[in-house]
Formats: sequence, C-alpha cells, structure tokens
Amino acid sequence: MEVGIVPVIPLGFAFFLPFLSIATRKNKKVIVGYALTVLTTAFLASLWLFERVYSSNEPLVYAFGNWIAPIGIVFEVDRFSATLVLTASLGFLLAGIYSAKYLSEWNGLEFFYTFLLGLEAGNLGVFMTGDAFNVFVMFEVMGASAYAIVGFYRTRSEAIEGAFKYGVSGAVATSLYFLALGFVYASFGTLNMADLSAKFHGMSFPVTTRLFGDPTLALALFFALTISMVIVKSAIFPGHYWLPDAYQGAPIPVGAVLSGFIEAAGIYVLARYLYTLFHGLPFDWTLSLVFFTLGAATAFLGSIMMLVQKDVKRLIAYSTILHMGYLFMTLGVGTQLALIAIDFHLVNHAIAKMLLFFTVGAFIYRAGTSRIEELAGIGRAMPVNTFLFGIATLSLVGVPPLNVFFGKMLIFDALMQVSPWLASVVVITSAIAAWAYFKAFLYLWRGKPSEGHGHGHEEHGGKEKAKWDVGEVWTFNAVGVVLAALVIALGIFAPVLIDRVFHPAAAQAMDYQGYIEAVKKLAEAVLH
Repeated sequence: MEVGIVPVIPLGFAFFLPFLSIATRKNKKVIVGYALTVLTTAFLASLWLFERVYSSNEPLVYAFGNWIAPIGIVFEVDRFSATLVLTASLGFLLAGIYSAKYLSEWNGLEFFYTFLLGLEAGNLGVFMTGDAFNVFVMFEVMGASAYAIVGFYRTRSEAIEGAFKYGVSGAVATSLYFLALGFVYASFGTLNMADLSAKFHGMSFPVTTRLFGDPTLALALFFALTISMVIVKSAIFPGHYWLPDAYQGAPIPVGAVLSGFIEAAGIYVLARYLYTLFHGLPFDWTLSLVFFTLGAATAFLGSIMMLVQKDVKRLIAYSTILHMGYLFMTLGVGTQLALIAIDFHLVNHAIAKMLLFFTVGAFIYRAGTSRIEELAGIGRAMPVNTFLFGIATLSLVGVPPLNVFFGKMLIFDALMQVSPWLASVVVITSAIAAWAYFKAFLYLWRGKPSEGHGHGHEEHGGKEKAKWDVGEVWTFNAVGVVLAALVIALGIFAPVLIDRVFHPAAAQAMDYQGYIEAVKKLAEAVLH
C-alpha cells in the first residue's frame, strides 16, 4: 500500500456514491453500507500509515505520478501529521456511523455521505501534503464539501444562512492564501515545502535555483496573508463570526467533524510553517505578539459568549472558538513543548468535542429542539446519554484525569515559559466555560421537558417532530461510549502517550533537516 492512497480512498469512492444511489433507487441501506465501508477502509489505511511512520526514522514521501519534488506534488508524512490523520479518520468513521441513524429520515442521504467523504479527503490531504500549493487545493476540496454539507437542511433558513456565511468567508480566506503563495513563489521559486525550507536555511536542493533577493519581505507578506486565512478558517477573533451560524444550521455530525478537524487544519498549517519550514524567522517576536493577542482575545470571547447562549449548538460553537484561541496562543511560543501541547490538544479536543456534539445530538433528536430551555429535564429521561454528556463537559473544562486536562496542562506550561499572565488566560477562561456547562447541565437535569418545539428531522422541512417515545438510541450511545472510553484512556495514559507518541512527533516536526532530506533523497535517487 502506498502512502498517498489514504486521502484518495474517500475522494475516489465519493464520486461513485450518487451513481450507486441511482442504480439502487436510493436504497438507504446500500448507501449507508457503501459509505461506512469506505470510511472504515480509510481508517484502516490511516492506522497502517501511523504504524509505518512510527516505524521509520524519517518522514515518508510519496510522489504523485512519479514526478519528483519540487517539479511534482508530493505527500510528506511525519509523526506530527500521522497523529492527526489517524484521529481524523477515526472521527469521520464515527460521524458516519452516527449519521446513519440521525439523518435516516432525510432525503438526499447519498449527497450527505458524498460531501462527508469529500470533506475527509480534503482534511487528510491538508495534514499529509508536502506542497504549499496543494494546501490551497485541499482547502478548496474541504471548503466545497463543507459549504454544501452545512446547508444539508436546505429547507431551513438558518442552514442556508450558515452555509452562505461560511462559503463567502471561506472563499475570501483561501483567496488570501492563494495570494500569499504568489509572494513566496516570487522570492523562493518553489512551493514544495522541503525546498522552501532548504532555501530558507541555506541548503541546496535539486532542480530549483537559489533565492531571488532578500526573502524577508516575501515571508512577511506570506505570513500576514496566511495568518489572515487561518483567522477565518479556524474561527479566531475577529474572523470567528461565521462559525456559530454554521454550527446552528448544520446537522450535528457535521458540526462534530468541523469542530474536531476542519477548524484544526488551519492551526496545523501554521504550525508546519512556523515549526518546520521557517523555524527561526527574523520577525518571530512580532508573529508571537499577534498569536498571543488574538489567541487570548479569542479565548475570552469564546468563554464569555458561552454564558449567554440560549441554543445548545451555539454554546458548543463558542466552546470550539475558545479552544482554537488556546491553540492560536500556543503557536506563538515557538518551543518543542508548545508543539507537543498543540498536537496533544488537537487530538484530545477533537475526541471530547465529538462526544459533546453526539450527546447533544441525541437530546435534540428526541426533543426536536436545540434551545436549552426547551431541553429542560430531558436528561433524566436519558441517563446514559446524560452521563456521557457529563464526561464530555468535564473533559473540556479540564477536570483530571480526563484527556483535555493534560492538553490544557501542556498549553499552560508552554505559555508559562513566556508569561504567567498568558498562562492565566487558560485558567480564567476554563472557569468561565465550566460555569456555562454547569448551567446547561442544570437545565438538562431539572424541570419539566417541553415538547413539540424546534426544527429537525421531518423530511420536507417545517417543524421538527419531537420523539419522546423513542427512548435512548443504541447507535448514539454506542458511539458515545467509544468516545468516552477514549476520553478516559487518553487521560489515564497521557504521560505514556506524551513520552512515546507526541514527544517524538514534535521532535521530528521540528527537525527541518530531516524533513528536507527525506524529499531530497527521493529526488536525487531519480535524477542519478
């Protein structure tokens, strides 16, 4: 099996799904079975890739069409990217399983899974690519799929509004990044990541020529535009405005993958540029100040806005904004500890946030509403789901020994290397978020349930039917139990995982010479 096959699996099979639907007269069992088979295959391929990467002392490189870098597009996977590829492929698989029941009453299921597979392909592609231009391509693949799938409830005004805001904002963001590529290409004469790093660090690389003039201005413009793109894509203040509307209008499984993996893609890209390609930038303190300021503002905005939300989907949306703020702040530290914290928190946040989304989705599925006050008392009728909801909220707040506590602890330690005031942002905003979650839990556990409100599963639009007679859905609980087990296991075994998985990942990601040599070796082998 080749390294490059992992994102090709969901992308390639996605195209056949609408035709399969026509051939089987929209048989939902066939559609779901096909999609879950593809998602499972992608997960197994990611597991194989993870094992191969950790068995190798250097990043794995795959050249598409046997065109060597920097002429052709290559995938370059190191341990940092492998951890995110494995987590994302598992998350998409669980989202696919959850969606089979959650969206079973809706028409157009074949298109939902087509877009979900496209979203996964773009997401994995961002994590795996070794070419700066291909980052743009993969963001476009993610974007086209995300805008469509956010608007899956096409008969609802909030879904259309959320998809429109997301689409316009995302298109502007990727256009900024495309412009950034022009500046860096004009100076470096290449967009291959290894080649860019080689030229920046004064190392030779096959085929391409030396730098054109002083690259400082080109890099300054490149980072200014790339950071602007990430501010929107990862919902960092002031580019966060689209996210609450997108989450409110999208199906619950879509919000789960957006929060866990799509918003995280921008953080990953910046980490790759800062910590691998251009480590030691001459204007690194200016960049750090931007990260600290905007990250702290984002964290405070997210936590405070959580307190005033009346819709549970919007509450989760601002929770995601809060955690993206933590990650954005940590990007500015520039140490190996900071990169360990970023990688570990990306994984932990994705798993815990998916658990939160899926438990909330079970409440919405039964009550027919996402308004917190109208969900009052439903927790007593769904004790298993409520217990899982409690685990998710405790983890995201940072209660030991659950997984997010250790991610936050690493972020706190990394920020302490810079300033205790920066580190205190994590503590203060976590306390505010804890109060918001506690208020939501009280509503879910106390009071008389309100029936017949909301807007959800009826196939032809209009009001959503409340399902007070369905009880707890075993599919939702099964997926939740898997995620809860991971939340607990990643917390209990955090010291071992940090030592054996995430510390080696950060060390390899910061080894720019190894990153360059892996691609250079392949190119020289072909040329000679």
